[in-house]
Amino acid sequence: MGGKRKKRTKPIRVRPKVPSTFECPRCGKVSINIKIKNGMANITCGACGLHAEIEVPPVFDNANAYGKFLDMYLEGEIEISDEENNQKEEEENYEDEGKSEELHQ
Repeated sequence: MGGKRKKRTKPIRVRPKVPSTFECPRCGKVSINIKIKNGMANITCGACGLHAEIEVPPVFDNANAYGKFLDMYLEGEIEISDEENNQKEEEENYEDEGKSEELHQ
């Protein structure tokens, strides 16, 4: 007669997760912040100050918005403003001048 049939365990499929951190194409640091609101994605880098606002469809999530941003950056469609870099350099120069004056007194 036969024994009880053994059940096979179903393999558990690992579902890929959507990444939540993204690398800046300009400075290489993992510091990209993406905020999607009303069909517009606001993408900024916390380290170098790279900023872009792109229009995205409602079905896009952060990873899709980052992909579109990266494509636009690599094609040169995103303008890089040097104003932020100039402000940082001016602040650094101002701090350096203050230190040198203190040392010479």
